[in-house]
Amino acid sequence: MRKTLGLAALLLSSELCANELVNPGFEQGWEGWQPQGEGLSISDKAYTGKHSVKLTKPGSYVGRLVSVTPDTRYQLTARVLGAGTLGVKVDGQMYFDQPERKTRDWEELSVVFDSQGATQAIVFASYAGTEGRFDDFSFSLAEHAGAPLAAAIQPKSEGGTGLSPDLPPGRNFDLLGWYLSTPRDDDGDGIGDIYYEWELANGFEDELYFFTRWDGGMTFRAPNKGGRTSANTKFTRSELRGMLRRGDKSIKTKATGGPNKNNWVFSSAPPRAQRIAGAVDGRMEATLAVNYVTVTGAPNQVGRVIIGQIHADKDEPIRLYYRKLPNNTRGSVYMAHEPSRGHGDEIFIDLIGSRKDNAEDPANGIALDEKFSYVIDAKGNSLRVEIYVGDELRGQTEVDMSQSGYDVSDDYMYFKAGVYNQNNTGNADDFVQATFYRLETSHGTAQP
Repeated sequence: MRKTLGLAALLLSSELCANELVNPGFEQGWEGWQPQGEGLSISDKAYTGKHSVKLTKPGSYVGRLVSVTPDTRYQLTARVLGAGTLGVKVDGQMYFDQPERKTRDWEELSVVFDSQGATQAIVFASYAGTEGRFDDFSFSLAEHAGAPLAAAIQPKSEGGTGLSPDLPPGRNFDLLGWYLSTPRDDDGDGIGDIYYEWELANGFEDELYFFTRWDGGMTFRAPNKGGRTSANTKFTRSELRGMLRRGDKSIKTKATGGPNKNNWVFSSAPPRAQRIAGAVDGRMEATLAVNYVTVTGAPNQVGRVIIGQIHADKDEPIRLYYRKLPNNTRGSVYMAHEPSRGHGDEIFIDLIGSRKDNAEDPANGIALDEKFSYVIDAKGNSLRVEIYVGDELRGQTEVDMSQSGYDVSDDYMYFKAGVYNQNNTGNADDFVQATFYRLETSHGTAQP
C-alpha cells in the first residue's frame, strides 16, 4: 500500500457521456454523472435533499458532458462543504473555482466561462487536498454578459503547464503536506519566517520569496542575505519541508529520540521504528526550472543551489544541487550523501557535468530556465537518483546506505524541496530562484 501526495489530476477525459444537468444533487445516485478515481461515494449529508457527492482521495472527480452554443458566456454553480474544485473544461482550457479555505458550512462556488468555438463542455468536481462534498449543481447562461471569467488553466495536452497564473501556489499544488521556510525576517531576529500547512493550502504568497510565476509555476527565491532557519544555519532558503501530518496540529513536527507520525523512516530501520513512523521509505518527483543563480561571491560558493533533499534528524542522506558558473551557458547537477554521524565521510557524486569551481561548460548540462525533472527514491538501504530532460534520462546514480547508519530506531526522515542558497559571501541582493511545475511524494507503510 502506498500513500501519494501531490497535485490532484484535475483534467477529465472527453469520454464522458453527454447529458444535461439531470440529477444535479445526486438524488438518483450516479445517474447522468461519470465518477472516476478512488475515494468517491454518494453521501447522506446534503445541502438540499438527501444526498451529495463525497470526494476523499487525490485523483477522485465526477463529471459530465453538456451542450453549449459557441461564443456564449455560461455560469456553473454548486454548493461545497469542506474543500474541492468546481470546474469546466472547454475548447482546450479549464476554468475553475475553489473555496479560499476548508469550509465548515455549505458554500456556493461559481464558474463563469466562455464557450469560445466549442459545442460541448465538461463540467466537474474534483478532490483538492482534503475531504469535500458537492451538491446542487446548476448550469445556465451567465446572468450578465460582462460577468468576470473564472480563473483559467491551459492543460498540458494543449501545450500549457496545467497550472493557473491567477492562483497562489497552494491552489495549484497540494501543499497541505508541507510547511515553508523563507528568508523573510520581519521581526529582525535573524531567523526566517515559517508558514505552516494550512497557511499554504489557504493561499499564502510572498511577492519576494514564494509566489506564482506568469506560467503558473511555483517560484522560490532566496537572496544571499536574509533570515535563516536557525542561528547555526549559514545560508538562506525558500524551501518546503514535508509534513505527513497534513495540518493535524495534534501531531508535533518532530519527536525527541525517534520518529513520529509526521516523519518517515527507511525500511531498513527496526520494525518498531517503522510502526511508530508516519510512513516507510519515500519517493519524491519534481519538474522544475532554475531561473537564476548567484554570480557574485567566493569561487567555491558562486552559482550553487540545493533543489531537493532527504533530511534526517541531524544529517542529510541526500542533498541535490544545481550549479551554473558565470562563464558557462549550462549548469551541472550533483548530489551529496552524508552518512549519520560516526559512520563515515560525506561523499559527492556528479550526475551531469562537474561540481568543480573551474568546471568547463557541460555539453549535456541544463541551462537556466530549462525545464528538467528529478526523482529521489529511497527504499531500505538503496538511494536512487535520476535526472531527466523531457523523456531523456540525463544522469543517474544509486548509493548503498547499508553502512551509513540510518538503520536505527532513533532517527527519522523528511523531504525538502525549493531553493536552499549555498552562497553567503556574495552581494546581499544577489539570489537564487527556481520554479516548480510538478512536486509529488509517495511513501510505503510498515509491514505487519
